[in-house]
Amino acid sequence: MRRLLAGLDVGTTRTKAGLVDEAGRELTRAAVPTPWRRTPAGVETDPEALAAAARSALVTALESAPAGEVLALGVTSIAETAVLLEAKGEVACPSVAWHDWRAAADLELMRKELGREVVGRTTGLGGEQVPTIATLRWLRANVAGARRAVHSLSVAEWVVHALGGELAAESSLASRTGAFAVSRCTWWAEALEWAGIPTGMFPPVRAAGEPFGRAPALGAGLERLSGAVLTVAGHDHPCAAVGTGTLREDQVLDSCGTAEAIVRAVAATPSHDPAAGHPDGVDTGRHVIPGCYALLGGHPLGLVLAPARREPGSAAAGAAAVAAVEEARRLLAGVTRLGGPVAEIRVTGGWSRDPLLRSLRSAAFPATVYPVVVEAGVRGAALLGGLAAGLWASVHELPMPPIEEDPG
Repeated sequence: MRRLLAGLDVGTTRTKAGLVDEAGRELTRAAVPTPWRRTPAGVETDPEALAAAARSALVTALESAPAGEVLALGVTSIAETAVLLEAKGEVACPSVAWHDWRAAADLELMRKELGREVVGRTTGLGGEQVPTIATLRWLRANVAGARRAVHSLSVAEWVVHALGGELAAESSLASRTGAFAVSRCTWWAEALEWAGIPTGMFPPVRAAGEPFGRAPALGAGLERLSGAVLTVAGHDHPCAAVGTGTLREDQVLDSCGTAEAIVRAVAATPSHDPAAGHPDGVDTGRHVIPGCYALLGGHPLGLVLAPARREPGSAAAGAAAVAAVEEARRLLAGVTRLGGPVAEIRVTGGWSRDPLLRSLRSAAFPATVYPVVVEAGVRGAALLGGLAAGLWASVHELPMPPIEEDPG
């Protein structure tokens, strides 16, 4: 019987699902909007709506999937956004979007009271992106439900749990919380105390591609997932690196979605300073590749370009594209300084298909290639699900995608 793997990618704009076979071929895919709402406080969502969107995308992807046994489901997602649960598992309050700035003042206070250098060296985070821990502090001060919460999960961890998986965290997503000591791969007690968060609110940490339980009977449309191994496939950008075959230390992923991310794997050695890339805008976190850090630099590509494109032919659109490529080149210089020469840049994501960006990128970047992958995050999540199910012994055994012969 043909063996299939399911992947789910909960992104900022869309929640995408798909099936691949054990040769890594993308078979079916589906997408629904990721449900956000704007409130006086900022941008947020109902965690139950996130889980419902995930189920909806999976149902549609499974409807057109060929016959075969679905061995596993991997789930990747955006980071920073947290789902808070009460003791009996009920959702405690809405979840704040990763790009919401309501807790920016809390982040600055954290750096002042714990020490900016200490925070940077411990967490690997040095930019202005508001980490989960600062938002949790804001929520506990301003939202009654948050004070009843006893568990904090990332979006992917929450979706896996809602589909019957175990209550556990994943290391690349933990790296974006601001409450995780990346070199020790443990939760940072001082940050939890600073935020007034109970010990144990963040669950034990596992690696992407490890089993997070098995799916029970999930109801109409999801019958084929019954018994499938579940895994949290990590932060969407490192997961997309797996989906595109960006696994070597001399390769870099340029993931061009709502946010653009430059991602590079480097060995997680004791000599690596997690704060070393901060002057270049590069953070250090755990990669979904075992034994590796992810050097990660990003900027809001789609959030900036989409509004500029609403006026056809405007000079603003061209200027925004030029500025975006220049920012990506700056981030590439940072990961090159930290990790050495780059032999290949693999480009993926919805904005990677934009003709103007392709032209600008080919002139600015060395050795740029375009993997033939429609949904890199979905493919990466599915392959990591296969790893959890025992199809492969290592990420380095995963099937590689083909490369465009003439990207144009």
